[in-house]
Amino acid sequence: MRFYLTFDDPQSRARALMLSKKLNIEIFKKPTQQKLKEFSEDYFFTCSKDRLFLKKGLRHDSKPIFSDFDDWTKNYDDNLLKSSTKGLPKNFSCLDLTAGFGKDALEISKVVNCKSLILIEKEAWVFELLVDGIKNTSSCRTGDLLKKFKAFNMDSLKFLKSKNGTFDLVYIDPMFLGVQKSKAKKHMQALRDLSTAVIQKQLLKTSLDFANYRVIVKRHKNMEYLEGIVPDRSVKGKVVRYDIYNTN
Repeated sequence: MRFYLTFDDPQSRARALMLSKKLNIEIFKKPTQQKLKEFSEDYFFTCSKDRLFLKKGLRHDSKPIFSDFDDWTKNYDDNLLKSSTKGLPKNFSCLDLTAGFGKDALEISKVVNCKSLILIEKEAWVFELLVDGIKNTSSCRTGDLLKKFKAFNMDSLKFLKSKNGTFDLVYIDPMFLGVQKSKAKKHMQALRDLSTAVIQKQLLKTSLDFANYRVIVKRHKNMEYLEGIVPDRSVKGKVVRYDIYNTN
């Protein structure tokens, strides 16, 4: 499995070259038609005139992967996650230490009592898609939710250790390593396939010192507790569960 950077129109060439250098991803040189099948399992970070996106393979019907906040605002609801925030104070602040594409952060932003979210994402190519997704929204409702966001491309533990203040809620979503790939959605599968970052040791333990009220950890329903720390309670669904650690 390989990872390339490409562009789909001449106007995007300059941006593609800049990102290739910034992300240290090789610019793809399109081969002959006969060899296209050799790249069916590879990923392509693509610069287009309208947005950045990821796709797997070179087939025309390969669906783009990006932070689609407008769609997630309208068509996606994670009621388990939102119910896990019940009891938090009015105007609570949230720190998402594993932001990824920002889908879970958007769900937390839908909670009326949520005032602000800081999103931390260490993987540089994911961060570029996240920021581009924030910029490329058209819905007024989505825009209002994303006003709560501030995103940073850095290591989660380094952020915690450099931060003087605390947060009402700290959210952690480690990737579900070991879960069958066939059941993973395309966004999550791309993260699993391409991410070089691993969940840091003692991230939960450190987070407990920075949360005024609560730490929420997202896990597959069959996985052990993160760092072996037993939560105060869990909110369980068919596939995932949210482990809740109260700190107040």
